[in-house]
Amino acid sequence: MLCQAGESLGLGMNYWGKAFPDGGWRHLCLHSVDVAATLYILLESDSLLSKRVERASPIPFRDTLQILTFLAAVHDLGKFSLPFQNLRPELAKAFGLKAAPEYAHHTILGLNLWETRDLTGRICFPHAEAFLPLVVAALSHHGMPNGTAREPRRIRRCFDGTEEDALRFVDEAALFFLPVFPDVALRDESFRRLSWLAAGLFILADWIASNSLWFGPDTTWTSIADHWDSACGHAAKAVTACRVASAQSSHTTSFHELFPHLPKAAAPSPLQQAVMDLEAAQGPELLIFEDLTGGGKTEAALLAAHRAMRSGHATGVFVGLPTMATANAMYARLARSYQALFAIPEASLVLAHGSRSLNEDYLATITPLERVLSSDSSDGGTLCAEWFADNRKKALLAPSGVGTIDQALLAVLSTKHQALRLIGLTRSVLVVDEVHSYDTYTGTLLQNLLTFQAALDGNAVLLSATLPQAIRKQLVEAWRRGRLLAGADVGGDSPHMTAFPLMTRVSDGEVQETPVGTLRTLNVPVELTDDPSIMYAELSKAAAGGACACWIRNTVADAVEARRKLVEELGLPPSRVLLFHARYAGCDRMVREQEVLTRFGKESGAAERAGMILVATQVIEQSLDLDFDLLLSDLAPMELMIQRGGRCHRHERPRPDGYRTPRMLVLSPPPDDDAPRSWYGDYFPSGQWVYPRPALLWRTARLLRDKQRLLLPDEARELVEGAYGNGDLVAPATFDPKEDQALAKDCSDRAVSMYASLNFEPGYDLGSGVWEQDVDALTRLGQPSHRVRLIRHDGQGLRLWASEHAADTSARACMRSEIRVDMTKLAQAAMPSGLEAALNALKQAMPDKARRGLCLILREATQDHWVGAGTNRNGKGVEVRYGPDGLEVD
Repeated sequence: MLCQAGESLGLGMNYWGKAFPDGGWRHLCLHSVDVAATLYILLESDSLLSKRVERASPIPFRDTLQILTFLAAVHDLGKFSLPFQNLRPELAKAFGLKAAPEYAHHTILGLNLWETRDLTGRICFPHAEAFLPLVVAALSHHGMPNGTAREPRRIRRCFDGTEEDALRFVDEAALFFLPVFPDVALRDESFRRLSWLAAGLFILADWIASNSLWFGPDTTWTSIADHWDSACGHAAKAVTACRVASAQSSHTTSFHELFPHLPKAAAPSPLQQAVMDLEAAQGPELLIFEDLTGGGKTEAALLAAHRAMRSGHATGVFVGLPTMATANAMYARLARSYQALFAIPEASLVLAHGSRSLNEDYLATITPLERVLSSDSSDGGTLCAEWFADNRKKALLAPSGVGTIDQALLAVLSTKHQALRLIGLTRSVLVVDEVHSYDTYTGTLLQNLLTFQAALDGNAVLLSATLPQAIRKQLVEAWRRGRLLAGADVGGDSPHMTAFPLMTRVSDGEVQETPVGTLRTLNVPVELTDDPSIMYAELSKAAAGGACACWIRNTVADAVEARRKLVEELGLPPSRVLLFHARYAGCDRMVREQEVLTRFGKESGAAERAGMILVATQVIEQSLDLDFDLLLSDLAPMELMIQRGGRCHRHERPRPDGYRTPRMLVLSPPPDDDAPRSWYGDYFPSGQWVYPRPALLWRTARLLRDKQRLLLPDEARELVEGAYGNGDLVAPATFDPKEDQALAKDCSDRAVSMYASLNFEPGYDLGSGVWEQDVDALTRLGQPSHRVRLIRHDGQGLRLWASEHAADTSARACMRSEIRVDMTKLAQAAMPSGLEAALNALKQAMPDKARRGLCLILREATQDHWVGAGTNRNGKGVEVRYGPDGLEVD
């Protein structure tokens, strides 16, 4: 017999739910109600989130809210178990509890107790199978769904003497929270869509309600009714302090108010004006902007995001980019204007990628909770509330964010707490830059992300200067799959227009393609040469003539060799030849990245640029606003050649004599009709593994040779589509075997990506993906690599590479000392004789105890050149060198 609402059944003994370092504890039932109150306040105070929940549920919102609140209240059902209570043996003994049988996680025990005791039937849910996805989402709140296999004997042992108290609490929560169910027909799949949002909400509510700042030690329990109002009061303060509720958009539609950093005389580009002329958004939309590099696509995306925010379909924006370098550059760009998107000045801007702790500008914006809540929290500068910054999994919950696309892709991989990322993304407009740049594996993940975003009523904007038509159609179809899963009308034609620039708008029932004009053109003469000496001669000539030039090479080894030859053989001053690639420790890479932006960025002056040469890899070809008087490049696929060409005479500025017109030199084998099978590999032995499709490269070279220039926008489609075989060019048949291999790899990568991706349809359940604990989900494929933490052996002892003194073993110092290295080249690090004890002591002082990756000890061989040793995958000894050229392994 269930109790009346507000009446407590009374527990037989005490149970702890949260324990604190000082020995204090919070009662399990109090914590359970704290979480329920926090979820309730989140949905009551966040109109967009509640709208998302309402749209995803088959029953009225008020009934849905009460069901979710009930499930939040019983989310820690497994903590009534003996294994959990005995994690604090002194408390378990004081409570008079038995010793624990074998350990099992409380989320697994809670879900199995629910199943073995048929609690769905006990509380009179009308359709048990329909509600199961929500039950799994609540009871599996530690980041991934658990199984529901019934294990009666094990459950009896784990809840021996405590089961009745657990069931009494469930009964009391059911009477207090649950509605009288409406007379609606439910199917097994009715709540699967909602379960993805619910899973994120349960995690978020649990995290907030576990903060001792608002929910501290309290051992007294009476009833839910006695505690509910107090819990809601604390929850309201916590939600406000965390700034996790949706931020309100500003009401301005003024171009200059939204972009205060632009000159007053600046006018919207045609693409930006086309976005401003769009009618108000009526629902979820996908927008694809195709325009030249430097054409203002980012600002157009922000205008589109603000439009969705004003219409009530989003409350923020997240910009995903291909690399950390491009994310850092976009962060600096967005920091100047993002606050204009919001009605409050203290809206947070988060940087989200694996090395954000290296970004000094971002770290300076992190604001403690007490200051966020104060009246003087914003002085007009960039701000990031500390709560968002302490964990990358929370980053996507912030009103605005910039990061690598990987952070967003993790929302659709079977990785812990993906649902937390997902609810953040669904509230924001997802902006993805350089969508053409992803390989088959990552591109397939992106398509699945679009499907999830559309299925949960989100919005997305995709940006590209060189998007093949086939990929545009795939992205549109991925979006429409998601809208179909949301029950929306997905009528309308497939995109087909070939105009460029182009704005594609996909809304429910319609695909609208709008050609737009452009204020920017690209007319860069292109010369092909198969003689590397000409490339070196042109760089030497540019340096002597006071010009700045860049050679973009396809591999790190080729870039290092080019710089070495320029300095050692051709006599260019070392200080005038910069090298930039990804194979540097974090602290050194940030220094080089900043120097590159200072020397060659939009704001660089003649003094910084004169006679400077940059040898770089692909790290500079996208989203970094760099400008060179002369550009050189190794042959790469056409879309990348266009990106690289866009760095030549990017801005209006005075140029040295002889460099007042743009010019691009391309090192390429001759694209002859009788090209041999090894045509590309003979010239680029390492590069052939980076770009394995010789037919694509041959067509690219042939088009560049025949056209003798990059002329955009006029020939943009012809260049890209022609390179991808959608024109009249027929590549030599000798390439067919390698093309077949590349096609097979693409098919394999697509299959691997689909296997790794979550499936939306089953809902938040083990059946939605390959869920494994403690396995890193891959957002990119490639050679397996691991983190290598560099350690200096300077004669005085050991210290982290980025530390000024041995005592600095902070998490930031660890990250600043790390570099990713191909595991096939360096599988193990050698231990110099006599340093075992010192290295173990250093590891123990690190926050993570150096459990992942390698610690590589380096000693100084000559000034600025350090050496270490290890073994490769085959067990063969290798020498490791680190210095101005980065990390090299022989």
